[in-house]
Amino acid sequence: MSYRSPKTVVKDSPIQGKGLFAKEPISKGEIVVIKGGYIFNREMLREIEKELGPAEIQIDEDFFIGPVKRKERDGAMLYLNHSCSPNIGIQDEMQLWGR
Repeated sequence: MSYRSPKTVVKDSPIQGKGLFAKEPISKGEIVVIKGGYIFNREMLREIEKELGPAEIQIDEDFFIGPVKRKERDGAMLYLNHSCSPNIGIQDEMQLWGR
């Protein structure tokens, strides 16, 4: 559901379970991930979160994008972890680019 650059890999992370890691250099301006999924409102989010936990990104005041079924969750996740020295940044609501 989400796009992850073929230059990345999801693997165990000491920060939060799984994380997204570069397996080869990523250039500044190169797309690293694009969040995919379904667009739904806050009411539907409350129902989805009961089964899936946090898996969405807010794209407007009352709208979100993410998976709606358990089997879609892994493919929709970005597996980004917080960093005080980030090496990717948000371009818009759904794309993160090399910095």
